[in-house]
Amino acid sequence: MKERRRWLDALSGLPLRLLPTLPYSRPESAAESLWAAEAEDLAAGAEAGGPLAFSGVNFRLRKGGRAALTGPNGSGKSTLLRVLAGLLPPASGTVRALGRTPSTGRPRIAFLAQRPAFTAPFPITLRRLVATGTYAHHGWFEECDHGSGTVERALAMLGLSELAERQVRSLSGGQLQRALLARAAVQGAELLLLDEPYAALDDASRELVDAHLFAADAKFSVLMSTHGTGGLSRFDQVLEMGGGGLRERAGGAPHA
Repeated sequence: MKERRRWLDALSGLPLRLLPTLPYSRPESAAESLWAAEAEDLAAGAEAGGPLAFSGVNFRLRKGGRAALTGPNGSGKSTLLRVLAGLLPPASGTVRALGRTPSTGRPRIAFLAQRPAFTAPFPITLRRLVATGTYAHHGWFEECDHGSGTVERALAMLGLSELAERQVRSLSGGQLQRALLARAAVQGAELLLLDEPYAALDDASRELVDAHLFAADAKFSVLMSTHGTGGLSRFDQVLEMGGGGLRERAGGAPHA
């Protein structure tokens, strides 16, 4: 009887020992490309199959670059970011992110919406939210180290250490944006697609985010939509959307 139970216990635990070997997301090696993001004759609408928000869009963002995406409301800024994140299909043309056709679930890419939404009662702390950035590098049901030094460094970098045990539902919009940027840092994302990241930030929070996004030793690329025209000299490129198209001009602060 004891021997039978031992075998039954071993068999019942087998799936959990196998599941961690199944990756949460498909492993992806760095593609051989100079460009973090690129588009050629790209057209897309805010909804698949809907009216076009823009057409004939051409641009390239080199790896390690910082690009501002400007233009009035409705010009297609958010749509372009969502296409690059793999959340919307292009209507026509070609588009690539980190050398590949955009798709969801890529750990090398992080997309931050302008107004991130969470189910109001969802019980998750800020620290645990940031730690979910490690999930892309683990297997299903694999035990993750939620107190890792990487998480703590990301919290400190974006001024969130004292808020780490707060429930996400109690955070302000600016605090939540910083938490999601910290999660992207933990994830090790190489391309950040940011939709109006400064919209909910006060001056102190903006300084923390600026220090992170424009750090001289940062290893990631940034494409950021922004309403304001101030501070554009920090970017390598400025992509101006309007009239159903895109016009590109050089920025004022090339990054190494």
